[in-house]
Amino acid sequence: MKKIYNVLFIAFLSALTVFQSCETVELEMLENPNSLSPDQANPSLLFNSVQLSYRNGVSSFNNIGAQLGRIDYMSGRIYFNNYGSGTLNGPWGNLFSSMNPDIAVIEESNTDGSYDYILGASKAMQAHLMMLLVDYVGDIVWSEANMPLDFPNPNLDDDAAVYDAALSLLNEASSLLQGASVGTSTDLFYEGDGGKWIKFINTLKMRAALTTGDYNGVINATNVIESAEDNFTFAYGTNLQQPDTRHPDYASDYTDSGAGLYRSNWLMNLMAGTFGDFSGNDDPRRRYYFYRQNAVTPGSFTLLFWEADENYYLYDGAVDAASLACSAQDVPSHLEFTEQEDYWCSMRLGYWGRIHGNNEGIPPDSFTRTATGVYPAGGRFDDNLDWVILNPDQSNITFYDAAVGLGRGAGGAGIEPIILSSYVEFWRAEAYLMLGQDDPAEDAFEAGVTESVNYVTTFTDPTADTSLAPTAEDISEFIADITDEFSDADENTALDAFDWPVEKSKLDILGEQFFIAMYGGGADAFNFIRRTGYPRTLARNIDPNPGPFPRTLLYPSSEVNANPNVSQRQDNLTQVFWDAGVTNPAN
Repeated sequence: MKKIYNVLFIAFLSALTVFQSCETVELEMLENPNSLSPDQANPSLLFNSVQLSYRNGVSSFNNIGAQLGRIDYMSGRIYFNNYGSGTLNGPWGNLFSSMNPDIAVIEESNTDGSYDYILGASKAMQAHLMMLLVDYVGDIVWSEANMPLDFPNPNLDDDAAVYDAALSLLNEASSLLQGASVGTSTDLFYEGDGGKWIKFINTLKMRAALTTGDYNGVINATNVIESAEDNFTFAYGTNLQQPDTRHPDYASDYTDSGAGLYRSNWLMNLMAGTFGDFSGNDDPRRRYYFYRQNAVTPGSFTLLFWEADENYYLYDGAVDAASLACSAQDVPSHLEFTEQEDYWCSMRLGYWGRIHGNNEGIPPDSFTRTATGVYPAGGRFDDNLDWVILNPDQSNITFYDAAVGLGRGAGGAGIEPIILSSYVEFWRAEAYLMLGQDDPAEDAFEAGVTESVNYVTTFTDPTADTSLAPTAEDISEFIADITDEFSDADENTALDAFDWPVEKSKLDILGEQFFIAMYGGGADAFNFIRRTGYPRTLARNIDPNPGPFPRTLLYPSSEVNANPNVSQRQDNLTQVFWDAGVTNPAN
């Protein structure tokens, strides 16, 4: 068996992508006398607009949900301040100012049924965005929306009623898509396969059933997204300019001036394993998710392989306040004696990110921080070793040269994950657990991990050395081990004096794996936390007093300022109709 010695050595259709305007168009201003009438409009072009507006809206929810779920890094310590009145201006405008008017014109143009396909697909996307808005803010305008002559200041509808309206739209969408043809229109998601759209619709119904506590509706759902070929994603391209069709995270991280985003220390810690490849308990998806530019992070450690005796040692990263300020600071008192002590600032093996709530300034770390990887952003596959190499006479340590840069990796040809087959299996696992059926919950859990790992590992970086890619044996062992951990876990476990679980429960493990699978598409993480109160292993905020964890976000300022019937909230404590108020000790 290998040993580690603790010593310190010195020495698209890409051209269809459009940009979202910073300006907002209010609901009462939608009827423009200068706009095209239905007989002048081209429904196929409007369908393009609907798809891109939907993509933009879902992307916003993915980003917010991922931050709240620690899948991505959240900057800013106080929740209420982080998610202010401007947070949802984009998705609100995507639905009410863009999608709804465009869909109305498509429907008016569909006099002979020739646009059934694009109308059905549009209504499916419309319904999903409606439900997401309800999930994040509660009551929204709907029955009086987009009718400025009759209702210049639309009233809010009850959130449960909007969910019902969305489900009705899904039924309409399914009927329209039966036997319909996409014709000459461009389907950016399913390339003209109406059967896959119907699976997506059924999957949205399944999601609604889980959200509202209809667990039998979840486990009895059929004809849903169950394989990678049916995954509902938006594909980005590699075009750099006019338009830039690359994945937004790639555009931020793969520049000549280095990476611009931070990765979540919580997620990297969860996936890195004790010592990466050396310990063998790492997640096979980690090299696809994260690209390290740096071998050792200040204040943490990596491994060192000494060629003279072919042994591995711990190699400490020196404190460097200039590049990582917290590496020179004491552990915050509320994080002492918790597992977060080990990753609240610095991460092992060269992973370099930030913890939940860290709002430090930006140091010169753009060529050392960890960048997004080949999944889902179309970046680089991490083909860097989990150790540095010391030559026999100890005169030289070899570090890897691994900077990001413009065009590197897969060039930004990533995806926006929206609904994946892995999500569906984790939904089933949750429903079975809530019904007290552990055996089918275990089967669904294993299927969820399997679907996620198998899908992620299909993403390729043509420039990478794939010798470090996980083998089929690695993947099988990981899935078996994590499934055994889930199977052996208790339904409920106690919390210690610091409110951390003494042992992980089934829902802790399910939540962790669901969140890992949602990397790049975390909209539903926010729902899971409020719905279940798990996983309790989430990173705590770096601030001991971050204020209440949101139950809902504020109404968009664009609507509040224009509509006197929508009053702004003064807190983030309003509960959505399906939210029973379950709390998570991590928050």
